[in-house]
Amino acid sequence: MNKIKAYVFNAYGALLDTYLPFEEYKAELGEDALVIYKLWRSKRLQYSSQLTLMNQYTSYEKIRKYALDFACAVYGVEDEDIKKKIFEAHSELACYPDVKEVLTKLKENNVQTAVLSNGTPQNLSTALKHAGISNLLDGVYSTEQVRSYKPSPSVYEFVEEQLGLPRNKICFISSNSWDIAGAASYGFSSVWINRYGRTPEQLPFKADHEIKTLSDLLSLA
Repeated sequence: MNKIKAYVFNAYGALLDTYLPFEEYKAELGEDALVIYKLWRSKRLQYSSQLTLMNQYTSYEKIRKYALDFACAVYGVEDEDIKKKIFEAHSELACYPDVKEVLTKLKENNVQTAVLSNGTPQNLSTALKHAGISNLLDGVYSTEQVRSYKPSPSVYEFVEEQLGLPRNKICFISSNSWDIAGAASYGFSSVWINRYGRTPEQLPFKADHEIKTLSDLLSLA
């Protein structure tokens, strides 16, 4: 992958540990904490896709709230205070332990580093600063700037234009295999970081590489 000039990361899941709020409130959520988390993730994707098909662009903050309310309702979590704390904690996430080292070494190799996320610009800025990695990124891009959501080709095209590089010089890294499929179909090189041994999506566009930790990326760079 010597030809790569820019590494673009999905923020939530690739760099930031999104499960932490559910771990913190496990006592209140009980044994359903993990399944609530998984349902919240899947419903965010479903709602963003559905609203896009309706031509009804909606702020991702509202989509996250709709999805969390649904997931909690399914498992009988009615405590509004707990839901509020989980929602707000999404802007105060820690990064995975190897993230700072990897971003630092990539920058030492004179390549660009950036984030592309469905999250809003304000929330991304807050979360990345809180995690202490905003200074290691050359660009932070939100789908709100395009008013469409991943995996729409317009989102990846926007990043390509912002970086000023041809798509074959850009590598996209995500913890979501559906996101990888979108980036791969657009023509980006792609790396799927599969920390938890998830099953890949059965789509015609696959990751060029699959890794278990972000540190593994350095052996490819």
